[in-house]
Amino acid sequence: MPLVNRLYLKGLTLDIDAESITRLKTTDGCPTVLAPNHAASADSAVVFLLSKHHAQPYYYYMAAREIFDIGRLGGLRSFLMQRCGAFSIIRGTADRNAFRTTREILYKGDRPLVIFGEGEISRQNDTVMRFERGATQLCFWALDDMQKTSVSKPLYIVPIGIKYLYPEDMWNAIDAALTALEETILPSTERTPVERYERLRRIGVAVFKTLATEYQYKLDDSLPFDAHIQKLKAQILSHTEQIMGIHTDGDVLTRVRALKNLVDAEVYKDIDEMTEYERKIHEELLQKFQQFYPDLNRLVNFIAISDGYVAEAPSAERFLDVITRIEREVFGRAKKQGPRVASIRVGEPINLRDRYDTYKTKKRETVEQVTLELETAVQTLVTRAS
Repeated sequence: MPLVNRLYLKGLTLDIDAESITRLKTTDGCPTVLAPNHAASADSAVVFLLSKHHAQPYYYYMAAREIFDIGRLGGLRSFLMQRCGAFSIIRGTADRNAFRTTREILYKGDRPLVIFGEGEISRQNDTVMRFERGATQLCFWALDDMQKTSVSKPLYIVPIGIKYLYPEDMWNAIDAALTALEETILPSTERTPVERYERLRRIGVAVFKTLATEYQYKLDDSLPFDAHIQKLKAQILSHTEQIMGIHTDGDVLTRVRALKNLVDAEVYKDIDEMTEYERKIHEELLQKFQQFYPDLNRLVNFIAISDGYVAEAPSAERFLDVITRIEREVFGRAKKQGPRVASIRVGEPINLRDRYDTYKTKKRETVEQVTLELETAVQTLVTRAS
């Protein structure tokens, strides 16, 4: 971990108060799910470091299947992740192996299990995306298992807020990043000196107009810019769904999640039991998916973005949130900026044993209520972190 921290995280440090550690320790010895927000790719390393502060040898981690294959050293990455407590889940499927592993971990209750409630990296430091209900549902299934064997221990789900702060002055780095984007995106005649926020917004508008042309989106000058951002997201999503030949109801986030689940379900299908013809169809579908990978990645990158996010609170952290997104769109990757402090705050553990009787009579409603309660608690913790 110290090597990863130096090379990849640029010397990230943790800020966690004594009250948060005390709340974590109240669940020791009991089945526990830790449910942090997922603001950045560093979150898993941050929670890994948290286990040391918690004086735990390790946590267990549920991770999306594709995480194990990232990079040219995917095999080594997978080997190391599994030996650090991580196991995979194939989203969008009834992944029985993952469900069974989760229930066994919670039934045993020897170490906390980490599940990121948003399911995706939001890349938004101050706001939390809507939590998926799967983590809560798995907890109640584990309680079902415990009930069958007369195990009456409590089962906790613990909200955790993670927020990244820059301890050093980042404005020179922000100006340098804006200059690099301007030189790539804007013609020289449009690189006139303006205030820093206007520079960022000018870059964002230029990226938007390029994407609007690509996706044949018609601009309406009577609409505010944020309305255009949301409408373009919907148009890119519709384009992707059309290629896939599907349509799902709901807001943009719900539909993007449905698409990603569909892709994961197909990519990680077990082909060993397939006939030759079934494999042929499977390969054709994978080739079809390749057509819209850029669209899907673009949607995931911009899913939580809105006009006014920086203007509302023009901190260095919010500037870099948006710059990171634009760099990923323009350059294909974002530049790692200076060392950060991960501020972690732990909320009051929720004992799902207290909700179990209600769950037995109103399963869906109880799962949704607890999930919303958890999401709200995490948002409050993120807002308070400083």
